[in-house]
Amino acid sequence: MGLSNMARSFTGRREERRVTIQKRRHDMAQIYPPDRRIDMCRRLVAMRRTIGEAIGYRLCPSPVWDMLLDLYLAQYEKREVYLFSLYTAAPDIPQSTAHRKIAEMEKRGLVTRDIPRPDGRRVAISMTAQGLAIVDRLLDRIIELWEGGKS
Repeated sequence: MGLSNMARSFTGRREERRVTIQKRRHDMAQIYPPDRRIDMCRRLVAMRRTIGEAIGYRLCPSPVWDMLLDLYLAQYEKREVYLFSLYTAAPDIPQSTAHRKIAEMEKRGLVTRDIPRPDGRRVAISMTAQGLAIVDRLLDRIIELWEGGKS
């Protein structure tokens, strides 16, 4: 094996180790208690509202994130969320867009629909265990970043 091949091999192994260490750090991310997550969730909702009001929601749309934050809070507040009210969690986007985004979240297993009445007039939306786990991890990471953790 020539010197250049050995150097490439060593560099490749070093890169593999670096990626493995980064993955371990990500897997060992700090886990925060529910009250810290809920507090951060409320802060994020307030930040989104502040930004949207200042520069316009159409310039910074993030309907899925807005709806997930609303559903996350609803879960812990023991509040039922219906389809129509969830549309308002993502302000200034058409209902058709909100409806499509909810369908995408449902397809990915983040939310579930429940139609409690036979006439279908009220459709309840709630987060799945998978959706809650994803938002929990996101909030843990955001808290870590907020408190000066490593990026």
